[in-house]
Amino acid sequence: MCSWIARLTYASLRNTKCYKRCNTYLRVNGTSTSSSLFPLAVSNTLRTAGLLQPSSDAPSGWLVLSAFLGLPLALWAYKCLMLVIFQRKLIYMGYAPPGSRTESLATMYTPKGIQIEEVSVPSSQPKTVRLSTLLLRRNLASPPRHVIVYFQGNAGNPLHRIHVFTTLLNAVPSLAIVAPAPRSYWTSSAARPTQSGLIADYTAALAFTAKRFPASHLIIYGHSLGASIALCLLAPSLKGEPTSSVAVHGLVLENAFTSVPDMLRALYPQRWLPYRYLGPFVRDRWDARAATAAHTFPRGLARRAMVLVSERDEVVPPAMGREIFEVLQASGDAQEGWAREVAMRRLVMIEGALHEDAWRYRDWAQVMKQYFETLDKLDLDAKFGQ
Repeated sequence: MCSWIARLTYASLRNTKCYKRCNTYLRVNGTSTSSSLFPLAVSNTLRTAGLLQPSSDAPSGWLVLSAFLGLPLALWAYKCLMLVIFQRKLIYMGYAPPGSRTESLATMYTPKGIQIEEVSVPSSQPKTVRLSTLLLRRNLASPPRHVIVYFQGNAGNPLHRIHVFTTLLNAVPSLAIVAPAPRSYWTSSAARPTQSGLIADYTAALAFTAKRFPASHLIIYGHSLGASIALCLLAPSLKGEPTSSVAVHGLVLENAFTSVPDMLRALYPQRWLPYRYLGPFVRDRWDARAATAAHTFPRGLARRAMVLVSERDEVVPPAMGREIFEVLQASGDAQEGWAREVAMRRLVMIEGALHEDAWRYRDWAQVMKQYFETLDKLDLDAKFGQ
């Protein structure tokens, strides 16, 4: 490092008296620019010229001000630049926790009575992308009445959520659960994750589920980022985003956030921090609020949605979940003949729960069981015209 700095200084002195003195010093001492003594030669030359002599003068006010303000500003600018450049590494954390990309189902504990199958699902854009997917069931004797397609959060893989699926299957044994890992997660293809790419992946997972279980009703369950993905998938707004033709019967959203720029402001609430103002530079915005309010959002599904909010969520502010619910209410306002569907649209606060552990609470299992019972009742009423 010293040699590199010395060469840079030596080059900057070209065509000056110091440069000539430095050359003279090198010739007299027989030192080359590649020698380990070269930094010493440069420093001695500068000291002889009076450029490295200690001074008793006090530093100027501008120097002190630039030292105290310039360094923090430079560090802030550097961090802002890194946040913008590597933003997708922060949004899509398939690499966390360590080992998430290499774990195997064979090494995981399989709960008693739960049948777990690993399948590979081709994505739709492009078809070379393969999605590693878990399929979980308790009862293999008869086709499931409802199938949940699980949209996961921004980190980990489906294996880390087997305990969540087990709790859900214990509460509603007639269910089946399909949990795809999108691109760059688990052992799925290592394609670059983007908003349009993940929507294509989950659209393909819905199509696979509808084909695998043609007589079952599909329910989307989205957690955190997965909840925002679900809302954006149901009402695509970006040009080129794939659209799903699969009929979705129900929607459960857990700890959904309104958009990535809103999360930036929530994570950095201090107005003097520059990071909260990086919203315009976000590539994948996942604007769930706008998607829910869009005219293309299915109104019937808005009336059959349930929003779960963890009371002590340390990542996503609970107010965002409540805001999503309010937009869903506005999207599917009650009219004559919709009273029963509107009654099942619920906002549920899981008391004491954190961002990742709502499934541990009895209330979570109870409301999930009630949700599917209400769906079954609605289906029976529709069948018999009541």
